[in-house]
Formats: sequence, structure tokens, C-alpha cells
Amino acid sequence: MHWQGRFFKRVFLRLGALLCLGMLLVCAVTWQIMHRWLAGYTQDQIIKQAHLAKLTIDRQWPLDEPALQRECDHMHELTGLRLTVMAPDGRVLADSNANPSEMENHAKRPEMAAALAGRMGQDLRRSSSVGENFVYIAVPLIESGRLAAVVRVAAPAADIKRREEALIKWITIGLAIAIPLALLGAWVLSKALAQPVQRVSILARRLSTGDLQERVEVGGDDEIWQVAESLETMRENLLARVHEVQQQRKDLEVTVSHLEEGIITVDRAGLVLTANDAARRLLAVDSPLVGRLLTEQVTDEALQQMWNEAQAAGRNELHRELKRSKVRGAAQLSVTIIRVTEPSTPIAWLICIRDITALAQSAAMKTEFVANASHELRTPVASIRAAVETLNADGLDREMTQRFMSVIARNVERLQNLTEDLMDLNRVESESPDLSVRRFRPDEVFASVRSVFAEALRQKSVRLEIVNEVEALETDPRWLELVLKNLVDNAVKFVGIGGRIEIRCRHEGGMARLEVEDNGCGIPAGDLDRVFERFYQVDKSRRVGIGGTGLGLAIVKHAVHGMGGEVSIASEEGRFTRVSFTVPVAAVAV
Repeated sequence: MHWQGRFFKRVFLRLGALLCLGMLLVCAVTWQIMHRWLAGYTQDQIIKQAHLAKLTIDRQWPLDEPALQRECDHMHELTGLRLTVMAPDGRVLADSNANPSEMENHAKRPEMAAALAGRMGQDLRRSSSVGENFVYIAVPLIESGRLAAVVRVAAPAADIKRREEALIKWITIGLAIAIPLALLGAWVLSKALAQPVQRVSILARRLSTGDLQERVEVGGDDEIWQVAESLETMRENLLARVHEVQQQRKDLEVTVSHLEEGIITVDRAGLVLTANDAARRLLAVDSPLVGRLLTEQVTDEALQQMWNEAQAAGRNELHRELKRSKVRGAAQLSVTIIRVTEPSTPIAWLICIRDITALAQSAAMKTEFVANASHELRTPVASIRAAVETLNADGLDREMTQRFMSVIARNVERLQNLTEDLMDLNRVESESPDLSVRRFRPDEVFASVRSVFAEALRQKSVRLEIVNEVEALETDPRWLELVLKNLVDNAVKFVGIGGRIEIRCRHEGGMARLEVEDNGCGIPAGDLDRVFERFYQVDKSRRVGIGGTGLGLAIVKHAVHGMGGEVSIASEEGRFTRVSFTVPVAAVAV
């Protein structure tokens, strides 16, 4: 029997690989430790040089720029480090490696900005004036309690790299010596293990084929024979059992893994037996549920209360809809807890969880929409009714009649605007919108918008400026015009006499970005997050004499999303309001 068999090769290869990996790991850890130490040591040295340079200059302060330059050059010759002195306004007064007059203002450099703030600053980057990577340390020079200058010391990153390369070289040499020695040790140990174990392997192969008559002598080591026989029997039994359990688990996982509903099974002690990914997602649980107490892993108070109630009540089934305030997971759940009465299974409880957040939000949005629409309709209808009742009375003169007729006309116009906005909102919110995408020139839409608002612009002496850099768009021009009309309409309403409205269109990352900006009264910061909500209007004290349905920006948001873009708003009270959105740009000009 030759000892150099497959077992020997496997042991040798694995042991050798393990030893080599261990040495590689040790070298890697050593490299990390030395690398950090080297970086820290180098940085400490640069910091010390920076403080030393500051003290040297501080003793001679104040110095004119030629004297500062000579001092920088002198310290550079002594230390080999680059030295820079900067004035509090960011102007470079002296530099050992570059001409200060040709260097840009350094006030915004990270290390300089920190030093200007009164603390030590540091950074690692490429120098624009020298063209090399440097480690920068900057310290403030304080005179009479005020910042007089900033002293910066910089060391070439190449110096650190050379030290690291030398360290890598010695580590590599050590590996080149240690790995052959480790392989030699693995070879000797594998040889010692291979001979008796190979005999046991022959016995195991015969036992696996059912050949129990012929025995293989192990050489007097009875324990190895007994271990071989016991392990073989145990292996077969375990493989059979493991296969059975794995098959059962696989069947269960396949069943529940494709469900959107969360499924959790719990035993009589409250331990979780199975839980699919949907359950963890809906309950916002990061750690595994299986094998742990349900009450320890699910911290939702409402669900825990429901779980305790199901156990205490002795009911076979309990169903609840739970609202949750957590940011993660579902906001509203439909939970059903079912008691399993089958005695042959360890499962005592089955918990089914459904996410009904979307359904609840949809119902709430419908209710809110109906309430808001009813409220908006009630006011003009009541005004018209009151005016009609007054007109039916006797004794009204011509002036009063004209006054109430104006009220009727104004509120009829308001109803008409509200109806049109509701129809536009329904159109852009539809699941199957009438979006007709084609290539067109944006100037056509801009011209149409200008003509629609020409009279309103003239009455308020408002300038409408259009700056277009995009030759062609690819979307529905009707939807784009709808968006621009709503935005320009808002701008005209809120801009002052002689104000300015600007429409800009430019390329941005494969899309076209359009901006509508006015110099009107602006929007309070507290209202910016809600202006795209339906029927939401800014404080009415700001809107005296300004009509509106509160649907314009909601229409804008849904129309832009329908065209495949994004919309945002920025505003500053008393200065400007700017609505920005993106739409697809045409691949070729039309």
C-alpha cells in the first residue's frame, strides 16, 4: 500500500494552503499595522514640522513677503518639505516650491479653510501648482488674539509611497522564505497521517458497497477500525435524515417564498419555526426570526398586544388591521393569527400578514379629494345662490344689479376654472393617460404660452423672457404646454407690477431641464414641501385679490411624472420662486 494516495494529496494541499493563507493573513495584518503606523508617524512628523515652522515665523513676525520667502526657502532646504504662508484673505504670501504671485487664492482649500477657522487643517490631494500629490498640514498663526497668517507644510506623497514599497519588499522576501518551509512541514505531517487513514478509507469504501465479509487490518490500531465502522454507519443514517429534512424544508420554502404575504409559524413555546422574507420586510425586522421568540423579535406594540390577546382569548382565529408609525416596513397591515389544533405538528400558530398600506392610502386620498372638492365648490355655489336670491328681490337699482351680476360671473368663472383643473388633473393622473409622444421644437410651445398670457403680461407690465438651448424635445407637446401654462399663470398672479418671468430650457444629462422663475413675493419655506398637494394654497393673507383653485402645481407634478421627468421647487420670500422640471430630449433634431 503506497502512502502517496489521494488522501495524502488532499491533506497536503489543504494543510499547505492553510499554512500559506495563514502566513498571507499575518503578512496582510502586519502590512496594515505598519502601513497605519507609517502613515501616522509621517503625519505626526509633518505636524511637528508645521508647528516648528509656525514658531520660527512667529518669533520673527511681522515679516514682509521677501523675508517670508527667504524663510520658506531656508526651511525647505533644511527639511525637504514644502512650506507655504497664506494671508487671512487666502492670498499666498510665500511658497518654497512655487511663485506666490502665480498661485491662486487658497482660502477654499480644505486645510487652509480649517486653519482660517482657528484649528489645524489637513488634506491629501494633487497640487495644482506643482503637479504632485501632497500631504498638507496647515496651522493658524495667532498674533495679539487675531489670525495673522496660516503656515502650511506639505510632504510629497511619493515619500510615503517609497517607504511603503520598501516595507512590501521585506514582507515579500519573508514570504518567499516562509512559504517553502511551510510546504515542507505540511508534506511531513501529511505523510504521517496518510498511512493509517488510507487503510481506514479502504474499509469505508467496502462498507459503503455492503462488503462486510472481508476486513482490512489497520495495523493493531483497533480504535481507528471502530471509528471507521461507526462513522460509516452514522454517515449513512445522517445523510438519509438530512436529505429528508432538506426536502421538507425546500418544499416549504418554495411554497411560501413566492408569496407577497408574510407567513410566520410559531410553536407552543412561542418560538418561530418558519418565516418568509415578506414577513421580515413587512415587520421591518433585520435579524432572522427562525429559532427565536416572536415577542423578542417583533417589537411592534400593536402586534404584540394582538399576539397576547390571541393566546389569552383561546380563539381559533383573530383578525385585525394595524396602523404602524415606523418609517421602515409597511404603514398599515392586515394581520390574521390562526390557532393550529393538529397535534401531530409542532406548529401551534400560523400568522398571515398583508400590506394594505396602498389600499388604505387610496381610500384616504379619495375621501380627502371629495372633501376638498366639495369645499372648493361650496363657496362659489353659495355666492351665486345668494346673488340670485338678491336679484329676485324687488327694488334693486341698476348699479346693485350690475354688482350682483358681476358676483355671479366671477363665481361662474371660478367654477369653470375649477372644473377645467379637475379635468386636467384627472387626465394626468389616469392609469392610461392620453400621452402622445412625438418630436417637436420647444419654441412652438413657448410661443403658444406667450400668446396666451400676452394680455395679462401687458396689464401688469411684466417681462416674459425665454432662453432656449434645446432644439427638439420628445414628449407630448400638449402636456408640456399644460405644465408651462400652470407655472406661468402662477407666476403672473404673484409677480408685482413691472416684474420679470423667465423660462429657461437647457440640456442636462440626456434630458432637457426647464425652469420657470419669477421675481415675485416668493413662498415661505414651511410651505415648500406641500405646494404640490392638491388644493393646498399658501397663506391667504398673501393672496388677497389672487384667484386660484389650488390644483395648478398638483397638475404640474403629475404631468411631469407622466412625461418621465422630475419636478422640484425653490423659493425665497420677497426674492424669487423657481420651478424646475425635466422632460425627455429628442435624439435627433426635427
